[in-house]
Amino acid sequence: MHSSYKSLGGIEGGAKTFYDVFMEVLGAEGTLIVPSLSYRTVTRENPEFNIKTTPSCVGYLSEYFRTNVPGVIRSMHATHSCCAVGRLAREITQDHELDLTPVGTNSPFAKLPKYNGKIFMLGCGTGCNTSMHGVEETAEPPYCIDREHPINYILTDGDTSVSVKSYRHDFMAANGKHIRQRYDRMVDLLEEDEISHGYVLSAESYLMDACAVWKKGKQKLMEDPLYFVDYPVTK
Repeated sequence: MHSSYKSLGGIEGGAKTFYDVFMEVLGAEGTLIVPSLSYRTVTRENPEFNIKTTPSCVGYLSEYFRTNVPGVIRSMHATHSCCAVGRLAREITQDHELDLTPVGTNSPFAKLPKYNGKIFMLGCGTGCNTSMHGVEETAEPPYCIDREHPINYILTDGDTSVSVKSYRHDFMAANGKHIRQRYDRMVDLLEEDEISHGYVLSAESYLMDACAVWKKGKQKLMEDPLYFVDYPVTK
């Protein structure tokens, strides 16, 4: 779930009520995964990640989930960790630290299609879909990963630490301009039974089939490597 708390338009009881209701709807057999990304604070200059204390930089509902929802388990990754709660939370989050890229094969994002999971965009549009980074990593378009400048991160659980080498995403063109990510274009590739659209309170929301997103996203990138970006052209 990617989310914008403000888009809900106000909810009695705040985030606690939201998650209480969400988990009731999800049920005992379900698993909820929420990105707890930290790429803004864990950087080349500050390469330390603490699984217990490093905050999420992607919104209030993400940080509330990490710190206040009982039973949450967080994956170990310097910049693209996820938190999860529910039946599959432990296996969804384990081994993320083994990846050399942010959304590699061991990331919760990449595991989601294996469980026939859904990608829920709550009030934040469809352009901030982090799974698309994983799709890009499998198709290797001519951008995305800076492989020339790996970073040695220090990952800790508060008791023990490990040093890992990893790469960051790089959305800069050769002319020094930013490449605009256009993951909203994924919507045009999905069939009617692969995406749902509606509202949660005031939040316009989308529910996408993860298998379809990964499969069709990669297929499109193999046809057109720049489909999901607006790529500045050097004249």
